[in-house]
Amino acid sequence: MRIRNYLVLSSLIAAAFLCGMLFQKFGVPAMSKTTYLKLQEPLLLESEGKSQDFHVLPAGTALYIDRSFPEGFTRYIAYINIKGDFAAEKIVSDKTNLVDPIWAHPVQRDDLPFLMENTPVTKNDLVRILKARKMTREELAQIVRDWED
Repeated sequence: MRIRNYLVLSSLIAAAFLCGMLFQKFGVPAMSKTTYLKLQEPLLLESEGKSQDFHVLPAGTALYIDRSFPEGFTRYIAYINIKGDFAAEKIVSDKTNLVDPIWAHPVQRDDLPFLMENTPVTKNDLVRILKARKMTREELAQIVRDWED
């Protein structure tokens, strides 16, 4: 009887060890439900280098929370499907798990005139930005008055 208990216990330990190895090798099983954020307004993306152009992450984009930092910002993941070939430089890093994020922020009132002049923004995106920033009609009218053709 005692030998049988040892065999059962040994089998359970071996099974647990095997399950641990399989999870390490193949990862955690896929989650049945995924929580993500869907942008209600466009976000401005900071470009690298001297470019003064705005780059816009459109409203409706799904963002998946990756990690929050004590410095007061959160990193998100956005999945992008790319059709066709594109020019890119392959970077090999000596750091493991290197993440090189870009910065994004909501459109601020001061950004709006430059954004309207230099970036193709749809009417729907503009309405979302104005509502999110709670801009008054007078503030919008002032932007239009200052707009140079």
